[in-house]
Amino acid sequence: MEILNGVAMASIYERNFGRLMALLPSLAEGESCTTLGRGTRRVRVEVLERHKFTTIVRLCEPLPVSLAIIGAPTMTVRVYHDAEVAEVLSYQNQRRFQPKYDYPNADMLQVREKRRVNEFLGEWLEFCLVQSRVFSASALL
Repeated sequence: MEILNGVAMASIYERNFGRLMALLPSLAEGESCTTLGRGTRRVRVEVLERHKFTTIVRLCEPLPVSLAIIGAPTMTVRVYHDAEVAEVLSYQNQRRFQPKYDYPNADMLQVREKRRVNEFLGEWLEFCLVQSRVFSASALL
């Protein structure tokens, strides 16, 4: 069963990479990006680190002032260009997700928290694709 979970995770990582590259094709070309959507809902993509085979990006969708108390969705993602996968490193100040947690646990994390945050990344990126958000890349200052 754990092997199937590993295969499922690899599939999620691959789909997330595909979605991210569809939204930001210049990411693999070495550009540092600032990403904007349309209207009041935007997603900002910021390159935090760039290495030979990986890029670490932060995605953040600022919320309207009326919702600011809950905090803007913020996610850090490592993109492996050679393996063509993308994996969530952190979400809302939670880091280093384990593949499985006992439940209940002190942090009230889901049993499969790592899978859940990576599935959420996929849903978030898919939403951006469906909404036909045009992300434009420009050099960061």
